[in-house]
Amino acid sequence: GFRCDMAWAVPDSFWRELRDRVKDIDREFLLMDETIPYIPGFHEGMFDVHFDATLYFQLRQVGRGAAPAESVIDAVEQRAEIGFPDHAGFLQYIENHDETRYRVECGDSAAAAAGAATVTLPGVPMVYAGQEIGQRGRRDAIAWDHARDDVRDRYERLLRTHAEHPALGPEGDLDRVGYHVASGDLTERPIQADGEEVHPDDVVAFRRERGTEALVVVLNFAPAEAAVAVEVDHGTTNVVTGEACVVTDGDGTERIAVEDVAVVPIEAGP
Repeated sequence: GFRCDMAWAVPDSFWRELRDRVKDIDREFLLMDETIPYIPGFHEGMFDVHFDATLYFQLRQVGRGAAPAESVIDAVEQRAEIGFPDHAGFLQYIENHDETRYRVECGDSAAAAAGAATVTLPGVPMVYAGQEIGQRGRRDAIAWDHARDDVRDRYERLLRTHAEHPALGPEGDLDRVGYHVASGDLTERPIQADGEEVHPDDVVAFRRERGTEALVVVLNFAPAEAAVAVEVDHGTTNVVTGEACVVTDGDGTERIAVEDVAVVPIEAGP
Protein backbone atom coordinates (compact mmCIF):
# COMPACT_ATOMS: atom_id res chain seq x y z
CA GLY A 1 0.00 0.00 0.00
CA PHE A 2 0.80 3.70 0.03
CA ARG A 3 1.16 6.08 2.95
CA CYS A 4 0.22 9.42 1.39
CA ASP A 5 2.01 12.41 2.89
CA MET A 6 0.15 15.71 3.29
CA ALA A 7 -2.94 14.24 1.64
CA TRP A 8 -4.91 17.38 2.46
CA ALA A 9 -2.71 19.41 0.07
CA VAL A 10 -3.61 17.32 -3.01
CA PRO A 11 -6.90 17.62 -4.95
CA ASP A 12 -9.50 15.01 -3.97
CA SER A 13 -9.91 14.05 -7.63
CA PHE A 14 -6.32 12.76 -7.69
CA TRP A 15 -6.89 10.45 -4.70
CA ARG A 16 -10.15 9.15 -6.13
CA GLU A 17 -8.50 8.28 -9.44
CA LEU A 18 -5.53 6.72 -7.64
CA ARG A 19 -7.87 4.59 -5.53
CA ASP A 20 -9.83 3.41 -8.56
CA ARG A 21 -6.66 2.39 -10.37
CA VAL A 22 -4.90 0.52 -7.56
CA LYS A 23 -8.07 -1.19 -6.33
CA ASP A 24 -8.73 -2.46 -9.85
CA ILE A 25 -5.34 -4.17 -9.67
CA ASP A 26 -5.54 -5.35 -6.05
CA ARG A 27 -8.62 -4.98 -3.84
CA GLU A 28 -6.40 -5.45 -0.75
CA PHE A 29 -4.12 -2.53 -1.67
CA LEU A 30 -3.99 -0.19 1.34
CA LEU A 31 -4.25 3.60 1.11
CA MET A 32 -3.45 5.60 4.23
CA ASP A 33 -3.60 9.37 4.44
CA GLU A 34 -1.73 11.88 6.58
CA THR A 35 -4.40 14.52 7.07
CA ILE A 36 -4.05 16.60 10.24
CA PRO A 37 -6.61 17.02 11.61
CA TYR A 38 -8.31 14.17 9.84
CA ILE A 39 -11.29 14.79 7.58
CA PRO A 40 -14.20 12.31 7.41
CA GLY A 41 -14.70 13.04 3.72
CA PHE A 42 -11.28 11.53 3.00
CA HIS A 43 -12.60 8.07 3.85
CA GLU A 44 -15.29 7.34 1.31
CA GLY A 45 -13.81 6.85 -2.14
CA MET A 46 -10.25 7.77 -1.12
CA PHE A 47 -8.50 6.23 1.91
CA ASP A 48 -8.84 3.08 4.02
CA VAL A 49 -6.83 4.14 7.09
CA HIS A 50 -6.14 7.57 8.59
CA PHE A 51 -3.31 8.89 10.75
CA ASP A 52 -4.91 9.51 14.14
CA ALA A 53 -3.16 12.72 15.10
CA THR A 54 -6.09 13.51 17.44
CA LEU A 55 -5.38 10.51 19.68
CA TYR A 56 -1.65 11.17 19.36
CA PHE A 57 -2.05 14.73 20.61
CA GLN A 58 -4.31 13.67 23.47
CA LEU A 59 -1.87 10.98 24.62
CA ARG A 60 0.84 13.65 24.70
CA GLN A 61 -1.40 15.91 26.78
CA VAL A 62 -2.04 13.08 29.23
CA GLY A 63 1.66 12.28 29.42
CA ARG A 64 2.48 15.91 30.18
CA GLY A 65 -0.14 16.01 32.93
CA ALA A 66 -2.17 18.58 30.99
CA ALA A 67 -5.27 16.38 30.52
CA PRO A 68 -6.90 13.47 32.38
CA ALA A 69 -6.27 9.96 31.11
CA GLU A 70 -10.00 9.49 30.49
CA SER A 71 -9.77 12.07 27.68
CA VAL A 72 -8.27 9.42 25.38
CA ILE A 73 -11.73 7.85 25.20
CA ASP A 74 -13.12 11.24 24.13
CA ALA A 75 -10.54 11.33 21.33
CA VAL A 76 -11.63 7.93 20.01
CA GLU A 77 -15.34 8.69 20.30
CA GLN A 78 -14.79 11.89 18.31
CA ARG A 79 -14.22 9.78 15.18
CA ALA A 80 -17.88 8.85 14.91
CA GLU A 81 -19.08 12.20 16.20
CA ILE A 82 -17.47 14.09 13.31
CA GLY A 83 -18.75 11.66 10.69
CA PHE A 84 -16.41 8.69 10.17
CA PRO A 85 -18.22 5.39 9.49
CA ASP A 86 -17.75 2.42 11.82
CA HIS A 87 -15.51 0.60 9.33
CA ALA A 88 -12.98 3.46 9.00
CA GLY A 89 -9.48 2.52 10.12
CA PHE A 90 -7.12 4.64 12.24
CA LEU A 91 -3.36 4.36 12.68
CA GLN A 92 -2.55 4.86 16.36
CA TYR A 93 0.93 6.00 17.35
CA ILE A 94 2.89 7.90 19.98
CA GLU A 95 6.09 8.58 18.03
CA ASN A 96 7.22 9.50 14.53
CA HIS A 97 10.20 11.11 12.80
CA ASP A 98 8.80 14.65 13.16
CA GLU A 99 8.36 14.72 16.93
CA THR A 100 10.42 14.31 20.09
CA ARG A 101 10.26 10.78 21.46
CA TYR A 102 7.36 10.33 23.86
CA ARG A 103 9.53 9.02 26.70
CA VAL A 104 11.89 12.00 26.37
CA GLU A 105 9.03 14.47 26.76
CA CYS A 106 6.76 12.56 29.16
CA GLY A 107 8.92 9.97 30.97
CA ASP A 108 9.17 6.20 30.98
CA SER A 109 6.01 5.49 32.97
CA ALA A 110 3.73 7.57 30.78
CA ALA A 111 5.43 6.14 27.67
CA ALA A 112 4.63 2.60 28.80
CA ALA A 113 0.94 3.45 29.30
CA ALA A 114 0.70 5.47 26.08
CA GLY A 115 2.21 2.63 24.06
CA ALA A 116 -0.30 0.27 25.66
CA ALA A 117 -3.12 2.67 24.74
CA THR A 118 -2.29 2.38 21.04
CA VAL A 119 -2.54 -1.42 21.32
CA THR A 120 -5.71 -1.62 23.43
CA LEU A 121 -7.86 1.17 21.94
CA PRO A 122 -9.72 0.42 18.67
CA GLY A 123 -7.38 1.03 15.74
CA VAL A 124 -4.18 -0.18 14.11
CA PRO A 125 -1.16 0.16 16.42
CA MET A 126 2.09 1.50 14.94
CA VAL A 127 5.47 1.12 16.63
CA TYR A 128 7.90 3.68 15.24
CA ALA A 129 11.45 2.42 14.60
CA GLY A 130 13.34 2.29 17.90
CA GLN A 131 10.28 2.86 20.07
CA GLU A 132 10.31 -0.83 20.97
CA ILE A 133 13.82 -0.63 22.45
CA GLY A 134 13.54 2.68 24.31
CA GLN A 135 15.32 4.81 21.69
CA ARG A 136 15.57 8.48 22.69
CA GLY A 137 16.75 10.14 19.46
CA ARG A 138 13.99 10.47 16.89
CA ARG A 139 16.12 10.23 13.71
CA ASP A 140 19.32 8.64 15.00
CA ALA A 141 20.56 5.28 13.79
CA ILE A 142 18.80 2.52 15.73
CA ALA A 143 20.83 1.96 18.90
CA TRP A 144 20.64 -1.83 18.99
CA ASP A 145 23.65 -2.04 21.31
CA HIS A 146 21.78 0.05 23.88
CA ALA A 147 18.39 -1.60 23.54
CA ARG A 148 16.39 -1.74 26.75
CA ASP A 149 15.25 -5.31 27.27
CA ASP A 150 12.42 -4.22 29.59
CA VAL A 151 10.91 -2.01 26.88
CA ARG A 152 11.33 -4.68 24.19
CA ASP A 153 9.73 -7.33 26.41
CA ARG A 154 6.81 -5.02 27.17
CA TYR A 155 6.05 -4.43 23.49
CA GLU A 156 6.38 -8.12 22.68
CA ARG A 157 3.81 -8.92 25.38
CA LEU A 158 1.48 -6.13 24.24
CA LEU A 159 1.55 -7.13 20.57
CA ARG A 160 1.13 -10.81 21.42
CA THR A 161 -1.89 -9.93 23.56
CA HIS A 162 -3.34 -7.84 20.73
CA ALA A 163 -2.95 -10.75 18.31
CA GLU A 164 -4.50 -13.29 20.68
CA HIS A 165 -7.55 -11.24 21.74
CA PRO A 166 -9.86 -10.12 18.90
CA ALA A 167 -11.73 -7.78 21.27
CA LEU A 168 -8.66 -5.50 21.24
CA GLY A 169 -8.65 -5.26 17.45
CA PRO A 170 -10.07 -2.43 15.33
CA GLU A 171 -13.45 -4.18 15.08
CA GLY A 172 -13.89 -4.57 18.84
CA ASP A 173 -16.40 -2.32 20.56
CA LEU A 174 -15.24 0.34 23.01
CA ASP A 175 -17.41 1.22 26.01
CA ARG A 176 -16.89 3.27 29.14
CA VAL A 177 -17.00 1.62 32.55
CA GLY A 178 -17.23 3.08 36.02
CA TYR A 179 -13.99 2.93 37.99
CA HIS A 180 -12.42 4.33 41.13
CA VAL A 181 -8.74 4.79 41.97
CA ALA A 182 -7.86 3.87 45.56
CA SER A 183 -6.89 6.73 47.85
CA GLY A 184 -6.07 4.73 50.98
CA ASP A 185 -3.62 1.99 51.92
CA LEU A 186 -4.21 -1.53 50.67
CA THR A 187 -3.93 -4.57 52.86
CA GLU A 188 -1.65 -6.35 50.38
CA ARG A 189 0.22 -3.58 48.58
CA PRO A 190 0.72 0.17 49.08
CA ILE A 191 -0.90 2.64 46.70
CA GLN A 192 2.30 4.64 46.44
CA ALA A 193 5.95 3.79 45.88
CA ASP A 194 9.16 5.79 46.24
CA GLY A 195 7.22 8.85 47.30
CA GLU A 196 5.13 8.87 44.13
CA GLU A 197 1.34 8.95 44.36
CA VAL A 198 -1.30 8.05 41.83
CA HIS A 199 -3.82 10.77 41.02
CA PRO A 200 -7.22 9.67 39.65
CA ASP A 201 -6.53 11.64 36.47
CA ASP A 202 -3.51 9.38 35.80
CA VAL A 203 -5.77 6.36 35.27
CA VAL A 204 -8.45 5.33 32.79
CA ALA A 205 -10.45 2.11 32.48
CA PHE A 206 -12.62 0.97 29.58
CA ARG A 207 -14.27 -2.11 28.12
CA ARG A 208 -13.43 -3.85 24.82
CA GLU A 209 -15.73 -6.47 23.38
CA ARG A 210 -16.11 -8.55 20.24
CA GLY A 211 -18.35 -11.57 19.90
CA THR A 212 -18.17 -13.64 23.07
CA GLU A 213 -14.99 -12.02 24.34
CA ALA A 214 -15.10 -9.06 26.73
CA LEU A 215 -12.13 -7.42 28.45
CA VAL A 216 -11.57 -4.55 30.83
CA VAL A 217 -8.46 -2.46 30.17
CA VAL A 218 -6.86 -0.24 32.81
CA LEU A 219 -4.10 2.22 31.85
CA ASN A 220 -1.93 3.96 34.46
CA PHE A 221 0.28 6.87 33.35
CA ALA A 222 1.73 7.48 36.83
CA PRO A 223 5.17 6.26 38.03
CA ALA A 224 3.59 4.40 40.96
CA GLU A 225 1.37 1.33 40.85
CA ALA A 226 -2.37 2.08 40.90
CA ALA A 227 -5.17 0.07 42.47
CA VAL A 228 -8.42 0.49 40.58
CA ALA A 229 -11.91 -0.78 41.38
CA VAL A 230 -13.85 -1.36 38.16
CA GLU A 231 -17.64 -1.63 38.05
CA VAL A 232 -17.78 -4.91 36.13
CA ASP A 233 -17.31 -8.50 37.28
CA HIS A 234 -13.85 -9.49 36.14
CA GLY A 235 -11.24 -12.20 36.52
CA THR A 236 -8.01 -12.04 38.46
CA THR A 237 -5.33 -12.39 35.76
CA ASN A 238 -3.70 -9.67 33.68
CA VAL A 239 -3.49 -11.39 30.28
CA VAL A 240 -0.62 -9.12 29.22
CA THR A 241 1.68 -10.50 31.94
CA GLY A 242 -0.11 -13.77 32.75
CA GLU A 243 0.07 -12.85 36.46
CA ALA A 244 -2.57 -12.32 39.14
CA CYS A 245 -3.45 -8.65 39.43
CA VAL A 246 -6.27 -8.36 41.97
CA VAL A 247 -5.62 -6.93 45.44
CA THR A 248 -7.99 -6.20 48.34
CA ASP A 249 -8.22 -2.98 50.33
CA GLY A 250 -9.17 -2.53 53.98
CA ASP A 251 -12.95 -2.63 53.43
CA GLY A 252 -12.78 -5.77 51.28
CA THR A 253 -13.03 -4.04 47.89
CA GLU A 254 -11.22 -5.91 45.15
CA ARG A 255 -9.10 -3.75 42.90
CA ILE A 256 -6.98 -4.29 39.81
CA ALA A 257 -3.32 -3.50 40.53
CA VAL A 258 -1.72 -1.95 37.46
CA GLU A 259 1.73 -0.57 36.76
CA ASP A 260 1.16 0.60 33.18
CA VAL A 261 -1.55 -1.65 31.69
CA ALA A 262 -3.81 -4.45 32.85
CA VAL A 263 -6.10 -6.35 30.49
CA VAL A 264 -8.48 -8.56 32.45
CA PRO A 265 -11.28 -10.82 31.15
CA ILE A 266 -14.79 -9.78 32.11
CA GLU A 267 -16.81 -12.59 33.63
CA ALA A 268 -20.09 -13.42 31.94
CA GLY A 269 -23.23 -12.71 33.92
CA PRO A 270 -25.85 -15.31 34.81
